[in-house]
Amino acid sequence: MRGQKQESEMPDFAAYLHEKGEIQQEVSFTVINQLGSDSYRVKLDSIAGYQLNETLLLQSRENLATGSSFRTVAEISPLREDPILSIYPNRYQGRMRAVLPLKATGSAQNLAAILKLRSFLQQRLDQSLKAYSPLAKALLLSDSEFKREHRQSLSNAGIIHLVVVSGLHVLMLSLFLLVLLRGIFPKMVAEFIFMLLLLLFAAINGFAPPILRAMLMICLAILSRWLSRPLALSQNLALSLFIITIIDPDQIFSVSLQLSFLAVALIAFALPRLHIDPDLSRAGKAWRKVFNYMLLSLIVGIGIAPLSLYYFGTASLNGVLANLLGLPLITLLLGLALLILFVPLPPFILSFQALAELWEAWLKFCSTLPFRLEDFWISINSALALALAIALLFLLLNRRWRLCLRLLLPVGAGITLLLIFPTRIKNELYIFNSGVADCALIFADDGSSMMIDTGGILGQRAEMNISPEMNHQSWYKQRLLIWLKRRHVSTLDYLVITHLHTDHAGGLPDILASLKVKQLVLSDDSISRDEWQQMVPGLQLNNTRIMSINDTTSLGLGSYQAKVLHPDALYQDPDINNQSLVIRFDTAGSSFLFTGDIEAEAERYLVEHYPRELKSEILKVPHHGSRTSSTPSFLEHVQAREAVITSSESNIYGFPHRETMARLQLNGTQIQYSYLGSLRYVLR
Repeated sequence: MRGQKQESEMPDFAAYLHEKGEIQQEVSFTVINQLGSDSYRVKLDSIAGYQLNETLLLQSRENLATGSSFRTVAEISPLREDPILSIYPNRYQGRMRAVLPLKATGSAQNLAAILKLRSFLQQRLDQSLKAYSPLAKALLLSDSEFKREHRQSLSNAGIIHLVVVSGLHVLMLSLFLLVLLRGIFPKMVAEFIFMLLLLLFAAINGFAPPILRAMLMICLAILSRWLSRPLALSQNLALSLFIITIIDPDQIFSVSLQLSFLAVALIAFALPRLHIDPDLSRAGKAWRKVFNYMLLSLIVGIGIAPLSLYYFGTASLNGVLANLLGLPLITLLLGLALLILFVPLPPFILSFQALAELWEAWLKFCSTLPFRLEDFWISINSALALALAIALLFLLLNRRWRLCLRLLLPVGAGITLLLIFPTRIKNELYIFNSGVADCALIFADDGSSMMIDTGGILGQRAEMNISPEMNHQSWYKQRLLIWLKRRHVSTLDYLVITHLHTDHAGGLPDILASLKVKQLVLSDDSISRDEWQQMVPGLQLNNTRIMSINDTTSLGLGSYQAKVLHPDALYQDPDINNQSLVIRFDTAGSSFLFTGDIEAEAERYLVEHYPRELKSEILKVPHHGSRTSSTPSFLEHVQAREAVITSSESNIYGFPHRETMARLQLNGTQIQYSYLGSLRYVLR
């Protein structure tokens, strides 16, 4: 890559990065915005002389200003989507980490105009509002600092949409700007200038899908009126969606786009038309308007619940009350923030600070309300069934009696089918991407299930003995539990723990707390260890039978068999890795060998005592590909067609070791890596 001219272009950076796995080169980049305390979204401008325009995730503890440009030597690794576990598509081509100190390139002319403007606006708000600026930046510039700090409260209160720049904010800003511009310019000129400003606002906020949707709908409404061809709301909504998906078809899978369009559709089509009696008193009319406003919040909250539960595992109706004061406060705060940008006078600043204090107090109160669901993930079938039921409810609320009667039978049948079929997952085996850790899950032909190991604990070394004092931020709870709930898996027939190291048993407490486990399978060696005895009081073992393995045995799983080959009654070894349970899982047409972390000594024992039992089609490579395992004799007896190495792409242990790779390649074994994505096998 070296020696190229600065104006040359790399043909396909994404393909090159995924092929190489990791690149370390001189780069220049521009900071787009901060995402977390040590992460930034950046635009990669060049790498080793090649001009680029790629969006990456930068990991850095330095305080980097939006719009600033730097040069350094960086290590870039791809961000891979897991085909099984990933819920949201990756927004970034890769992750970047500086190897050498950052050197600011600094010249203003090299900064993108939009980034310069965004940076200038951020600085203005920081200078004027000091500690209150995160809220103002959230409302005007999609800055995530305020949302990060108050995420749980916002989620509980059901009003996270109020501090994320969305279509609602675009509408509020539009009202402010149109009133202002129409007071200065003729109507059409004012609207033309307004549309240009709206385009600029969308660009400053990265053309986020909800902002783009609102901008298009407002501009289409203005243009259609100019042409004397006004659009109905349904036409406007459909045309905006069409334009967005034509520009970028992938946007149709954007969660924010789906939620934004759904919310507007609910307001347009599901909200009951309630008449306000002109003979009512002012107080009566005011209460009726408040009631209508709360009804709107309720309709939107109920309507987006299927999507919210499917994507986030949460749903909140606290927003029905929270919006009552929250929306007027945010409207005032947004207007004041806009004023402060141009006229940072003390009255405006003091007013913003006072309203911000009131807003946070209201947020704190509403976050304690009980009308919410948390960690309640649902499957796509359940989400569709719930959506159909809600659609019928909305038809009833709008007094569409005849249509309801016509749809009742087919919709009821559809809901029943969605909830009943398929009842259980069958004939599937998964080996998950859990980093330097093991977790496999088998669903037999009758739907019965067996999990072999549970993944590790985030932030803990793989080889540590598990203990009750550990902070159980398990991989299982962060990744696999969501997948299981979305697949309606609530019961495990068998949970097998090969040994008590954190990379194999780290998720055990969380699994027992979240699923019904019928039988927990451990070796005699594991049960006799102090670590197990210390863990037992903290485990939820009600209705779970503990099966202690002290010799070779077989476990039935539908019409399939799981044979425990190791350790047998005669095997003696103090090493916890060599005491790992080794299980061969057989179906009519395939066989899998799960080996835990056994090393050369245990492999030698298996070759000597069970040579005919080792032959398997798929091998879960022992000990994550360590050089101390996968001996030539063992691999010759297994004769695996395919070997799976469970490891992260980059780790402190250097797994998989080159010696192991060479032995597998010498046997002509096809190698699969879990870090490239979880693996799914169809059993036959």
